This record gives sequence, structure tokens and C-alpha cells, in this order.
Amino acid sequence: MKHMIQPQIPRLTKTDYGNKSIQMKVLLVLQDCWDVVVKGNIEPKNTIEEAALTNEEKRALRYALKRDQRALYYIFQAVDKSNFEKKIAKATTAKQA
Repeated sequence: MKHMIQPQIPRLTKTDYGNKSIQMKVLLVLQDCWDVVVKGNIEPKNTIEEAALTNEEKRALRYALKRDQRALYYIFQAVDKSNFEKKIAKATTAKQA
């Protein structure tokens, strides 16, 4: 069984946003998520398109979606309640956040 170590997530604040955003980028790179934050995720446009995917493509899509949601979780954890509610609560992807 794999043991997951919960990384310490830097809290982004107005006073030290520059330093903490660098730390956040490193965390997302280490978690293999940075590219989905920058580029976003490519998803099938509809169920017909998704049905046409090979099993390997479906597996890759699930993995990519998982990475996107992992990144979104870390971003959510890094902001305070006020900024979360005002700016990113409705985001459904890491790129949106």
C-alpha cells in the first residue's frame, strides 16, 4: 500500500504572495500538476467523442482529470476564506482557479 504524505500547502497572502506563489508552483510541479494549471485540460466534447476513445486514451483522460482536481484542491487550500469565496469558489478546473 502506498502511503501519501500530505504536503504543507503555502498560504497565499497579500504581503508575501510572490514568495508563496513560487512555493505553490514548486508543489504543483512536484505533484505533476503544473501543466494542467497552465494549459488546462482537454476533455471530450460529448459522450459520442468519449465513447470513441481507446481504453488507453480513457485511462489517460481519467489520470489527467485526477491531476487537474488534485491541483484545484491545492489551490483551494492555499487561499483564505474571503478570497476563496470572492474569487475561486466556482472554479471547476485548476486553470480557472
